Amino acid sequence: MLVGNYLNNEEVKTLISTFSEKTKFRNLIQEMNNSEKFEFDENSEVIQAIKFDVLKGEDVYSAKVVYLKINENVKIRYTIRHLNGDESTTNDFFIGEIFKVEEDEIKVTHFRSYHDEYVSSLISSHTHEVAALAIESNKLQEEQFPIDENYVPGMLLNEEVKTAAWYSGCMPGGYMWCGEGCGGSSACKSTAGAVNSLDFCCKSHDCCYHTYGVSYKNCLCDSNLCDCSQRVPWQFSTPIVQAAMCSSCK
Repeated sequence: MLVGNYLNNEEVKTLISTFSEKTKFRNLIQEMNNSEKFEFDENSEVIQAIKFDVLKGEDVYSAKVVYLKINENVKIRYTIRHLNGDESTTNDFFIGEIFKVEEDEIKVTHFRSYHDEYVSSLISSHTHEVAALAIESNKLQEEQFPIDENYVPGMLLNEEVKTAAWYSGCMPGGYMWCGEGCGGSSACKSTAGAVNSLDFCCKSHDCCYHTYGVSYKNCLCDSNLCDCSQRVPWQFSTPIVQAAMCSSCK
């Protein structure tokens, strides 16, 4: 279940203005500059700026996400979230990406700054054809993003709102496996495909839960989905998955 809205310009500026005071951000920029030199610009192009509630099991994550294009090769995404309407649970993280476009493929180094102590990284690659398909898939996801002009964080904690929500189950954009109540235990045996690479990640996540036969929060399965969501080309729904899955286990 999902509901949200777009961040306005003032909300975006306010979020970005906090970056420089965060150790996570400073560490991220330092690590990324070890791979490619660049200067962070607060006025960088905004690729995506959304706020939303997303249901995971019995929990509601309220999140804000800003995704910035620093230059042709560098992008940075920031997520801040809290759990079940309790702002004392607020935490945030940064994901940086450095792209290297080659003739046959696009290589991406992903930097994850979840903690003040260190920055981790992973490397992925995909073909130009896969990247083009991701762009096409994004159009439908954005069109179907469940906007509520009256959205406020924690809306899904209200049972009346939850019952009346016009989006539940699979995430918008034709997803078969991503979303609370979407897919399920059939993932391991199903021959059904997926709408895109992110959906394949969610299918593997569903299979992981079925394999281990545990209650809804399995840190291994969730962490694997977080990593998988970073390796595949970005989708409009990627930050929604990451808000619920990345560094969510304590």
